[in-house]
Amino acid sequence: FALITVGLFALLAPPSRAADSLISFGSVWKYLDDGSDQGSGWISPSFDDAAWAEGPGQLGYGDGDEATILNSGPAANFFITSYFRHHFNVPNPAAYAVLLLRVRRDDGVVVYLNGQEVYRNNFPEGPVTSATFAFNASDDGNTIFSTNIPTSFLLPGQNVLAAEIHQNQPGSTDISFDLELLGNQENERPTVAI
Repeated sequence: FALITVGLFALLAPPSRAADSLISFGSVWKYLDDGSDQGSGWISPSFDDAAWAEGPGQLGYGDGDEATILNSGPAANFFITSYFRHHFNVPNPAAYAVLLLRVRRDDGVVVYLNGQEVYRNNFPEGPVTSATFAFNASDDGNTIFSTNIPTSFLLPGQNVLAAEIHQNQPGSTDISFDLELLGNQENERPTVAI
């Protein structure tokens, strides 16, 4: 315990707990890279992704640092959208106070947890289709973008995190995707001693 003195009071702060890795960078993802329009059903936890390919992150093409090389589509008319899904188990969602999402993306990304959008980056507001372009190509997929997600999106037992990566234009020659999801446990309240 750390001792913090405040006036005549001493606060005993409990040691911080390490976050649980619900999904780690380099995890294996189901993916679809055929240029198809998947509509909206693919984000549902009940969607059957058994026929999708799978491979570890980082997934993408064009940069030379990918663990899994995706299909880019025809030269100068590259596929705009690639889809990703990962199943993970959470026995007790109430054990977590907040979720921390960390993602590498090139160019734009939209992320869904159990069918609900929880994050978008470098991407316009409004409805998303397979033809929606990302804003720009300002990142090479190495920057990690982070956000907090309420734990209310978690389900007890099986959960599915889905993501889609979009190019900013058909001539863009690379994409990148990898993601980490951490569950942070709520710390105990500090005790006060006089």
